[in-house]
Amino acid sequence: MKIALAAAAVAALALTVAAAIPAHAAENTFADCPALPAGADPGQWRCEVLDSTATMSFGDVRDLPLGPMRLTFAEGQLNGRYAQVFGALRSEPVAVPGLPHATVRFGYGGHSDFLSNDQRKGEIDLVAEFDAPYLPRDCATGVIHSVLQADGPTEVVSTDPLTLRFATHDDTLAVPGTRNCGPLGRVVDHRLGLPAASGTNSYTQTTTVRLRDY
Repeated sequence: MKIALAAAAVAALALTVAAAIPAHAAENTFADCPALPAGADPGQWRCEVLDSTATMSFGDVRDLPLGPMRLTFAEGQLNGRYAQVFGALRSEPVAVPGLPHATVRFGYGGHSDFLSNDQRKGEIDLVAEFDAPYLPRDCATGVIHSVLQADGPTEVVSTDPLTLRFATHDDTLAVPGTRNCGPLGRVVDHRLGLPAASGTNSYTQTTTVRLRDY
């Protein structure tokens, strides 16, 4: 149960190619559950699906409600040790204040660790991906490393399937400047107040996590 709660806490931040697909696209809640590693015993693994809503402040953007996000991963035992396999991170875009006709969504930055310890509930690397008629398709920030802390207790919503709900926050994340944004990259950074150092940004979220055995 402790591992499940840790996983739930991380996923919610709340943000790769998988992220480009809207959260509602997967008709099956568990459609993104990843294949297990070679040699893994399915009886010792489960898939977790975390659906989150969040609000983020970064740079000169304050209290921006983010679109729905869904993170899927598997966890279990491999060769007698705890192991994880990332599945997908999907999010929906929202309009960006200060950038006309532009949206932002969060994608997976290549690293995640959903096992809790005394310092955090979990951590994940994200990138903020921008879309606008005047920006290149791969315009995004550098990697945002988020370390999530719990806000209050975890609620058991259902036992069939096991469903949990909880809140988390991160007030320490730094948001780098943009990359691959072409000639307007400096304008984008100026309009958004990027890069934004740790201590000037915040992220709060509420997450529902559903679990399924393999």
